[in-house]
Amino acid sequence: MVWNNEVLIMGKINLIEKVRDYISRHRMVERGDKILAAVSGGPDSIALLHILYLLKDELGISLHVAHLNHMFRGEESEADAFFVAETARRYGLPVTVESVDVPLYRKRRRLSNQVAAREVRYKFLLDCAGQVGASRVALAHQADDQAETILINFLRGAGTGGLKGILPVRDGFFIRPLLNVRRSEIESFCSEMDLAFRQDSSNLKPVYTRNKIRLRLAPLLEKEYNPELVPALLRLGEICRAEDSYLDQMAAKAFQEALLAAYTGYVSLSLEQLVETPLALRRRVLRRAWQAVTASGASGSLDFQHAEAALNLINSGTTGSQAVLPGHVVAVRTYGALELKAAPVREDVPGYIYQLQVPGTTYIPEIDISVDTALHRARSDCNPRKLPRSEALLDFEQLPPDLFVRRRLAGDVFRPYGQSSELKLKDFFIKQKIPREERDRIPLVCTPQEIIWVGGVRPGEKWKIGGSTKKMLHLKLNRGKSSFLL
Repeated sequence: MVWNNEVLIMGKINLIEKVRDYISRHRMVERGDKILAAVSGGPDSIALLHILYLLKDELGISLHVAHLNHMFRGEESEADAFFVAETARRYGLPVTVESVDVPLYRKRRRLSNQVAAREVRYKFLLDCAGQVGASRVALAHQADDQAETILINFLRGAGTGGLKGILPVRDGFFIRPLLNVRRSEIESFCSEMDLAFRQDSSNLKPVYTRNKIRLRLAPLLEKEYNPELVPALLRLGEICRAEDSYLDQMAAKAFQEALLAAYTGYVSLSLEQLVETPLALRRRVLRRAWQAVTASGASGSLDFQHAEAALNLINSGTTGSQAVLPGHVVAVRTYGALELKAAPVREDVPGYIYQLQVPGTTYIPEIDISVDTALHRARSDCNPRKLPRSEALLDFEQLPPDLFVRRRLAGDVFRPYGQSSELKLKDFFIKQKIPREERDRIPLVCTPQEIIWVGGVRPGEKWKIGGSTKKMLHLKLNRGKSSFLL
């Protein structure tokens, strides 16, 4: 199969220019890029492949074709894979074809067909791109897909984050050059360019939500309410993308202003600052905190109901009240903060004791926490009360030369900052409303005889800094092997 300038002139030159301009406007590729073209064999992906092939010299890119057989449709799926391999061969392009038993993957993970297929497909594309050295992955989503996505998210009650639809470029890696091209334009292009393609029979069945919208709802809305439905939805997506981007920038600033402390599995936000933050940003700040605690690795998302449950702690919650969030995260209102933390691990913590490195870092593998220490000159403007609970300042010259960090022991006593007498550590934990299952996971910084800091909770009264303090010991807790420098 050969395509030359004469064929190009005879074909849909306007469509090719439209795609070229869209690629340029969104800076989808750079000269020298290798593009992995995800080709299912349907008209959209075949049109995408053909246009990229025609533009590759002008854009200065090279192409590699990728196809995944999901094994949903037996012989039909195998025929699709063979067709894509043969198409790539006719273009003279390298191709990678793999098969994954997605039905088995779906069953084992208890996922829907669509979610399972998406997870497997994106993993395949990422792996394949890494293997062949591709710097971008081109996907064949088009304008009608975009309109359907926005409509689906609207029916689910999404905000601007959902109504912005599919992004033209995601993570600087996935690109969608056809996102402003209608399905009808693509079908006409394939016909006029005499491009063969495969039809996925599952797309014709009104079983899945997207298929129902494509086959039933969208045609009804176009016929009865707005013949320009798709352009209208695309405009909505453009507007929401711009506004969502702006709100995200504002939320990033608001998050930093409210942030009191953060380490792996834990974020603390100022209640005072949250109350002053507009509600539209407050929801986004909360979502950022949740993503930080889960490291964006939680399944699902923070939906409206869960976000409102956490926000209610700010407005009307009492100290100690909690809300359970997805991803095994708990939101807790404390005296001056809203804390989001990973649900406590309930395994028994073995006994441990390590000499504290001063200055330096002491890692505690039993609880996956590091204690960072540094020495500072005392300053008149230093107020230890303003530190987050994950940090403490102590009068270094009042401390003995040898300090340790250990797990709690039976019979431990402690004189907390601000109190005149000792009490049992167990009673202190109860007064602080620290759950029983978390108590063994709290590191204690100690002298050979006394506890000087209940890590992340409170320092001891005996070592507080005062007017005569000349040198301060700064302590900070971090999740994992810390690289933090105080």
